[in-house]
Amino acid sequence: MTTEQKIVSEKEFTGILEPFVRPLLSLSHHAGASAGMENSKRLHMGFLANVIKYASDAEHLLDRYRARHNLNWIYFRELTASAKNFGKASFLLEELKKNFNRDYLSIDGKSDFIEEAESTSVFLNEVLVAIFLELKKEARRVGISIPEEKPLSTYGLKLQEEVILPHTIEESADSEIAFTTQKILHRCVAFEEEARFLERAVQSKAHGLASQIPRPINEGKLRRLGTQLHNLVSWYDSYVVNHSIEREFPELKKIRETFSVQLNLSKIGTILAHYFERHLMMPSPVVSRLKNLVPAARLLEDALFFTLYYQVKCVHSARRLADAVLPNMLEEVTYDLPVPQSLGFHARPSTLVAKVVQQYGAAVKMFVDDQTFNAGSILELLSAGGYVVTKRLDHVRFHGEKRALDDLKILAEHNYGETETGTDAPLPEELSYLR
Repeated sequence: MTTEQKIVSEKEFTGILEPFVRPLLSLSHHAGASAGMENSKRLHMGFLANVIKYASDAEHLLDRYRARHNLNWIYFRELTASAKNFGKASFLLEELKKNFNRDYLSIDGKSDFIEEAESTSVFLNEVLVAIFLELKKEARRVGISIPEEKPLSTYGLKLQEEVILPHTIEESADSEIAFTTQKILHRCVAFEEEARFLERAVQSKAHGLASQIPRPINEGKLRRLGTQLHNLVSWYDSYVVNHSIEREFPELKKIRETFSVQLNLSKIGTILAHYFERHLMMPSPVVSRLKNLVPAARLLEDALFFTLYYQVKCVHSARRLADAVLPNMLEEVTYDLPVPQSLGFHARPSTLVAKVVQQYGAAVKMFVDDQTFNAGSILELLSAGGYVVTKRLDHVRFHGEKRALDDLKILAEHNYGETETGTDAPLPEELSYLR
């Protein structure tokens, strides 16, 4: 059996919604007061934090009542969602500016970055003010009264100067920290390739970002890239932050600051791409009114482009710093190792060799006579196997990070995990991660 959906009248809904939107509408006084002020200075982080909270609460209720499917209420719902999105983007940008560490950020054109961040901040604030003024008018149209101005709830603490507690926890003797840091740095190097689509978008600016959304730039791709970056930052913060290795390699702190800036830019860019795709591109009876409030050209070519452009700079900067550190952390060796008996480098041995290399996140090369192969690639190892057979070789040479090669040596001593007839053979405890 199905239960008939109860329908509430538009007039009744006004009474239901009003208590939920009063906190949001009370913010319109603060936004209105800043409308005539240079650079909208009153839209500080405390105000923006309130916008995010109250707009999110109101949008949640509007969506529960399917306001986006009602001609009388869709514009109010879109204005509420717009306030939430631009509140978040503005808050993240203010947070970036507040925590920006000029000494540690290592990108080209830092002065330009500060200037363009401020310009983008002004644009986002102007849009937010326009949204609140329109929200005020729309509230009156649907019969919701505008409440009196209320004091803003506070956000954070205002300190006279930067102060910290003394560092009194002794660092543990972690023999794995260098290995973990190496893996993070290798991941940082690989991240440059994953972010290549951002660089192509930036280089194609002459054609306009609007022509690149939703392909090759879209909210989904930006969000996935941001998630990968967030995981990389979490990994670094869990194992490397405040460890003595940061003093040994000062570049690591610069990489972390670059990550921080890039992560905020990634979040802002994802919000702006989402807004353009989901609010300005989607067919809607109120989309033309939204475009009057949020100029799409400035949203994309100024604000979104700013986030993409400096994300690319951050990616390249982190890569350069990682490349500078890695050679000083790696101990590289060369080993001559036997070819698997008696079937050579077919699927099983090639898979195990690649897994060992991938476990250490290091670059390892296999040299077969005059040919070089990537030992982290199963396909290249299979190709190498054919070359080994052709040349009738019984040994090949590996070169790369010592830890990886030490494990490859153990693997070779156990005939790469198989018998001479090609069946599984047990591996020692040192290689338990291959099971």
